[in-house]
Amino acid sequence: MIRRRLLLDEHRLTEHEQKSLDLLELIRQRGPLTRTELSQGSGFNIVTVSNYVSDFIKQGLVVERGFDVSTGGRKPVLVELNAKSGFAIGVDVGPMGYPKTTMTGLITDLKGTIVHRIVRPRPLESMDQILAHGGELIGELLKSSPVDPKKIQGAAIGISGVLDERAGTIRDTSQRGIRTSYLAARDRWEAEFKLPVLIGNDASLGGYGEYRLGLDRSVENMVYLYSDVGASLIFHGHIFWGSGGSAGQLGVFVPSGDDYLNWVKSPGFVVSNVWDLGLSSQARKLIQEGNATTITQLVQDRLDTITMETVIQAAASGDQVARELLEHSALQLGIRIASLVNLLNPDVVVIGGGIEKAGSLLLDPVWRAVKRYSYEEPASLVDILPATLGDNAVALGAACWVIREIFVQA
Repeated sequence: MIRRRLLLDEHRLTEHEQKSLDLLELIRQRGPLTRTELSQGSGFNIVTVSNYVSDFIKQGLVVERGFDVSTGGRKPVLVELNAKSGFAIGVDVGPMGYPKTTMTGLITDLKGTIVHRIVRPRPLESMDQILAHGGELIGELLKSSPVDPKKIQGAAIGISGVLDERAGTIRDTSQRGIRTSYLAARDRWEAEFKLPVLIGNDASLGGYGEYRLGLDRSVENMVYLYSDVGASLIFHGHIFWGSGGSAGQLGVFVPSGDDYLNWVKSPGFVVSNVWDLGLSSQARKLIQEGNATTITQLVQDRLDTITMETVIQAAASGDQVARELLEHSALQLGIRIASLVNLLNPDVVVIGGGIEKAGSLLLDPVWRAVKRYSYEEPASLVDILPATLGDNAVALGAACWVIREIFVQA
């Protein structure tokens, strides 16, 4: 069972904790490996590696498996992660203020492989009710778990909102000024489920999931954009939570009474809190102005049902209005990314939250904007990639957060 720590202490690891994390992550990602390969991959000397591996074996986290090919002398022993020695729960309660919202809960082994998954519709409700739904989903996962509940080491919930860990509150970004304390709910769940429960922002956890499970190579620094409402900042392999847990909120707050269509005329880095890059609202406006588009056919003239997915579908079929809308929004997003590339100089920027489903129709204009508005030096180093975990990103990131703590505390 892991020990819950403060968000703001997440990156403050002792030398022992950091080495445990590095070695176990290396074994998870590349195993089975010999101790010599672990030494070469981590940069730690062979004696240190052997001592840590011996401890991992005693704890059951790592097992020895056969022998590698010998280059002379005794055959080296391979070690690999004992993925079924522990499990983690990850929950995504879904974005606030978005129609047809679903909650996703899952259980993974220590490699991040999903062994159980539940998806439920979630009504648009207040933050305290949504918190309650998150706790209910943890309970449902435990009751229907195909694995021994005693092997589940912890649970984490990704919630859309602005966190203040110092006060123990979370605020719905679509209802400015309304704060909800999560402390009582978390303490109640921990007492009921006999598990540590971690709570973090959904964008931060979605990015962590992509960082640990979605990339095909190891990187140090990554920015993940959760559509256009939030970001995950990964520095030197750790989530950057900020001073109170709310880092990653993009741009400025747009008051709900303001007209978004006026805001889109501003530079791209100003607009914020628009889940679908403004695609649905701009599509409705253009249709009402008399522009002909197949979007109306797709929604059977029910303009209130136009979504980001509708515009993407129309654009993919060749609709000119939809393609222009998507390109305009992509350029705006590209300007925002260019400012982040200049500011943070990341290895990778991953675009997720659903908008990545547009594929090259989004990524090509985004990349053109990044090359145009970023300085040559950081732009030459960064890759712009679509997210790969889909609707599981936040829940998998939450589970990866639990797995990280298992590795850190080994």
